[in-house]
Amino acid sequence: MSVKERVIGTLRVIVSNAWVSIKNLMQRHTLLYLLLATIITTLSVIHYILTMLNWTQPGLTLDDSWIHLQFARTIYEGTPWEYSPGYPSTGSTSPLWSLILSSLFVFTRDPVQLVWGVYVISSIFYIACTFIVGRLLWGYTQRDYVAIIGMIGFVMVPRNTWLMLSGMETPLFMFILLLAVFLLERDGVRFDIALGVICGLAFLSRPEGILLIVVCVPLRFLIAVTQRKVSLQRIGSFLLMGVIAVLVVMPWILHCLSVTGLPLPDTFYAKVHVPTEEEIAVWNFWWNYFIFQMPHILIGAILGIVLVAKKAPYCWILAVSLTILYRMTLPYLSLINNARYLVPIFDLLMIAAVGGLATLMERLIKYRPEVKKELSIEMLVGIVLILLLIVPIVESYMYQADLYGNAVKNINEQQVAIGKWLYENTPEDAVLAIHDAGAIRFFSNRTVIDLAGLVSPDIIHGNMSSLQTLIYLRDHGCEYFVFFNELMRWWLQLMPGAVTTLYTVHLEDNVISGRDTMSVYYVNWTLVTIID
Repeated sequence: MSVKERVIGTLRVIVSNAWVSIKNLMQRHTLLYLLLATIITTLSVIHYILTMLNWTQPGLTLDDSWIHLQFARTIYEGTPWEYSPGYPSTGSTSPLWSLILSSLFVFTRDPVQLVWGVYVISSIFYIACTFIVGRLLWGYTQRDYVAIIGMIGFVMVPRNTWLMLSGMETPLFMFILLLAVFLLERDGVRFDIALGVICGLAFLSRPEGILLIVVCVPLRFLIAVTQRKVSLQRIGSFLLMGVIAVLVVMPWILHCLSVTGLPLPDTFYAKVHVPTEEEIAVWNFWWNYFIFQMPHILIGAILGIVLVAKKAPYCWILAVSLTILYRMTLPYLSLINNARYLVPIFDLLMIAAVGGLATLMERLIKYRPEVKKELSIEMLVGIVLILLLIVPIVESYMYQADLYGNAVKNINEQQVAIGKWLYENTPEDAVLAIHDAGAIRFFSNRTVIDLAGLVSPDIIHGNMSSLQTLIYLRDHGCEYFVFFNELMRWWLQLMPGAVTTLYTVHLEDNVISGRDTMSVYYVNWTLVTIID
């Protein structure tokens, strides 16, 4: 035996013994999964935050993230859901997330400290997501190495850490979805009751959470029927599940009804519509790019069927259902802001890809016994999983870290800076007409009228023409417009000679804001002639 062969043999023994030790620990200590999830997730969080600090001071990647913090502040101050004083709103897409963030105001009102608090809360949910991913994959394959690779793949899904640390509700929404999948794949009445609570919370995390009730719960019942596990008691537990879910969401629905007369938040009515051909074309273009950039999407979409055959269909069915929902209702809007709506789909398909590919490979290898003589099954499957699912996304994962820092810098330099300027240079009773409703409202602490309608019910449901909107703004004492310069040109045509530009911010490296340039405009209404 040559020296090379002896060294290789020794290394194999060392690796084999180490792996056996890890497996034994895994079998004895479920907490080790939590430890690994914490390490894997925290390393990614630290990577992105340190990269961001090289770009700018702590902040959030999306202006909408500050909307959640503004709602959180109103909850803490005892006037919940009044986005501006005296103006109740249903514009929160995630009332549960705002409720959770409101706890931060118990400790501080400093914006930078609040941001750090958002990072901490988001990271806790992110770690919990990674842990559940590991437990799900172990349940699918009974293989620890598959679970570990899956946890790494989940964290490295491009845009995942970017969005988890954005200040948006994604960490909460993903945690509830994954917890629902974990419970859905366990039989028994006690899990039905727990699912009722989870389904309600999913809707309060994002309206799309209703898919759990519409798609996953009926599928759970169908599986119970095929397994002949349906009794009067079980039917009763399913009915109770629905009752509990309704009770959980009912306070928010009642609030929406009291404000607008409609059961869903205004963000639904502002964004959901029949897609145009142009929007569908953009959707198709970007999905071709996503599949090229992230092979696990196509692999998960196809091999998720393997998990369906194992009566573990929920990750796959949720990914498919969300894809269909966004394609049918908001194909363009789901792509903007770094495709933030689609990231949960990418995450779920990573789980389906890892679980489905590992299961299929192990079954195929069993019919080729000669493979066992050359390389262990676990090593072979692990290498294939890494090469097909992890390696292709490394470059994009790294790119997203810089994009994260750049996006925070953009929001800090534009919306946050303008909000601070307004706080220092406008009277306390000033009313602002705005397009980006987050940081400008939070930092200026001024009353705002959102012309996009997300947090201003009168605008989204008023069916007003441009002239009627102008009259509405005048009658409500709105003397300031805070708009992207390109979008403001339309309003300038309606108020010739009456508008003065007070403050302008231009971004040279914009990657996330709607436009490069935003300004604060003052309107002298005595110079405005409105002809109905």
